[in-house]
Amino acid sequence: MSEERSIPEKTISTGKNRWIRLIVCLTFYLVLCFVFGVQLCADSNGYIRMDSAREPVYPLFLWTLRSIFGESRYLEVVILLQNLLMGVSVFWITDEIGREFALKEREIAVMILFHFGVALLCQFVAGRASVYPNSIMTEGIAMSMWLLFLTLLFRVVLYAKTKDMVMALILAAVMMDTRKQMAVGYIALLGSVILAWIGRMTPKEYLKKTVVCLAGIIGSVVLAMAGTRLYNYALRGNFAQNTRDMNLVLTTSLYVADPEDERLIEEETVRELFSKTMDALMESESNYSFAGKGWRNLQTHYAGHFDMITIDVTANGFIDYAVERGFTPGMEAEQEADRMSTVIVKSLLADNLTTYVRIYLANMAEGLINTVAKRHALLDWYALFAYVAYLCLTIGCLCVKECRKVGILGLAMFIAVFANVGVTAALIFCQTRYMIYNMAMFYSVGFVMAAVFFKYLSGQRRQDNKGERKNRDTQMEKNL
Repeated sequence: MSEERSIPEKTISTGKNRWIRLIVCLTFYLVLCFVFGVQLCADSNGYIRMDSAREPVYPLFLWTLRSIFGESRYLEVVILLQNLLMGVSVFWITDEIGREFALKEREIAVMILFHFGVALLCQFVAGRASVYPNSIMTEGIAMSMWLLFLTLLFRVVLYAKTKDMVMALILAAVMMDTRKQMAVGYIALLGSVILAWIGRMTPKEYLKKTVVCLAGIIGSVVLAMAGTRLYNYALRGNFAQNTRDMNLVLTTSLYVADPEDERLIEEETVRELFSKTMDALMESESNYSFAGKGWRNLQTHYAGHFDMITIDVTANGFIDYAVERGFTPGMEAEQEADRMSTVIVKSLLADNLTTYVRIYLANMAEGLINTVAKRHALLDWYALFAYVAYLCLTIGCLCVKECRKVGILGLAMFIAVFANVGVTAALIFCQTRYMIYNMAMFYSVGFVMAAVFFKYLSGQRRQDNKGERKNRDTQMEKNL
């Protein structure tokens, strides 16, 4: 790639200003840490117990700190480290973007305030009433890792450096072993390089680098899967992936099914389980047929019954059914539950694809809204306006040579948003918890594109005015 990173000396923030910003970021999150303290959530015990359904990184993180600091104090250390990591991540990504595009200190401050604003919304406005770095759940570290990953992703799409790509792929493997949803990083990376590198290098170089990126992604996924298997082998003596990986897809498959779909399942024991499960779902009205008309009603009904189907009916019910049939409680029964789940999903998907797509599109709409706002009659329209404005800015910047680099940044961020919403919508309902990863960065990148684009327009206007004055002076001299 012909472009090289070269920041003029006058555009680089002074060391003093950078230290001040780092201290501000750390102080903000540490205040939240000490004032509001540890937040235990519904999923916390699963990570603390190191359940087989949980990815390895976060349980190992908790176990390590518990081994060092003891049962009574380690959770305070956990949230302290999570808040420190969040502070550093916010500083690093805003500093990198600020230096890259020669932003003024007040413009970098606006980006930081977007992150602070999202944290305050979580603490004081959202129903959960706590910031994620204070929570004993994967988001406690995953949100910070996502910001670090985006920083590397932006470097990759702008400069195609091998070192940045390798670091991004290693971090992507760690994120996937923290939370399966974070596999969206691979989609964001591949989609961004495919689109952002077009026309910026020779066709041969483009093909070579894209193939290298794809190969690196495959290697990173293999690394993540090997990490999970080694973890389960060391902890449980079983070289296997996590259990219940199919459970989320199973939930949607059951939600869109009809009781008579039992005819589609050939295996008798699984057909019997499906029939019992559908009886429970119909009794509790946890089925698409009970949803009101329109995508909003469908999505609201689906989201309202998702956890009940996933936890109460399928997770516990399927494992209990396996135990009743003679499978040993624990890993063996859970693996049999996974096998039966796979049979049901494969048997039902083709016949119920239309309803599945309706649910998916409703989830996509919900996810896109929750990324930039919150579902509400007025905010739904605001979200549409926000995306239209963002895409207009992105296209405008990509069409102007002097702004193309920031346009590429905007494109990569939009792909990251779309990848996150698209993958999450296929697996689970798009609640704010899963969408908030990109909220601050969507507004930050949009703001930076606007700042750079309007600086360009102002410069053009000054240049045009200067040219007009010069022409007038020349004409006056001729007249004299």
